[in-house]
Amino acid sequence: MNNKIKILFFIILIFLIFCPNSLADIEVDYLDSNSGIELEKIIILSSSLLATALFIISFIAYRRDGRKRLLFVTAAFFLFAVKGFLSASDLFFLERNWVDPVASFLDFAILLCFFFGILKK
Repeated sequence: MNNKIKILFFIILIFLIFCPNSLADIEVDYLDSNSGIELEKIIILSSSLLATALFIISFIAYRRDGRKRLLFVTAAFFLFAVKGFLSASDLFFLERNWVDPVASFLDFAILLCFFFGILKK
């Protein structure tokens, strides 16, 4: 079983090395800026939905276990979800100038939460 895992990781590594070069040439015509929907915003929105689900799961784990580490991880997932929803808010609302600086600050806060979650015993 160990050899199968090594072979699988090798195939994934080869795919990741050669695939971005071929994918960089692909243009997405059906989701361009003319239709009003950007592919980047949809990906950001879906990642913030995933972060929300991870926030809920880690919050439930924190309530059951009570460890401070999980509290920092829960806060990081919550901040990541907020950042994602702010970044994807251009899909639903007008573009705001203050979103990018707030998103950068939230990146810093997310990294701090993960850092303190690692350090906490």
